[in-house]
Amino acid sequence: MLSARDDLDLVRDVARGDQSAFAQLVGRHVAAVRSVALRFTGSTADADDVAQDVFLKVWTHASGFDPEKASFTTWLHRIAANRCFDLLRSRRRWGWLGLDASQERAATHPRADDALAERETLDAVRADILSLPERQRMALLLVVTADRSAQDVADVLGVSRGAAEQLIVRARQTLRDRQKERAAT
Repeated sequence: MLSARDDLDLVRDVARGDQSAFAQLVGRHVAAVRSVALRFTGSTADADDVAQDVFLKVWTHASGFDPEKASFTTWLHRIAANRCFDLLRSRRRWGWLGLDASQERAATHPRADDALAERETLDAVRADILSLPERQRMALLLVVTADRSAQDVADVLGVSRGAAEQLIVRARQTLRDRQKERAAT
């Protein structure tokens, strides 16, 4: 595991225009940013766009990073969360739906009915996550996907730790309730 000091040195070098330091930061953190964005947006193309936008902002705003206010990863995830929220708002405004929403996956089971049942369950859970309110969805994804603490979630979303914990609890409860509803039918 890499220390925050390593990231701090790199972001300072990025602020001075060091492309090698930038490449190291991207290599170190792009998978986590992309993973959160993919699960938030439900689209590989959108996740790639979000990740690209996030690291462009890191490149252009590295000098504005203040290690006294947040760790680098918290700052990075806050940029990613804001970009995801912006993307969602623009989609609502334009009513656009990406083609990824209907992307087919190859069946990995020898029996078609097993594969279909598994896919239906996966699609239902994905739809449940995507239907969560924005802040609940982001809070849950930061905890589950990016392995962030409740305090980190609070810092990323700009809320108190208690509010972040409530967002996570409500998101998990909603998903459990929807799973129970499906099981009952």
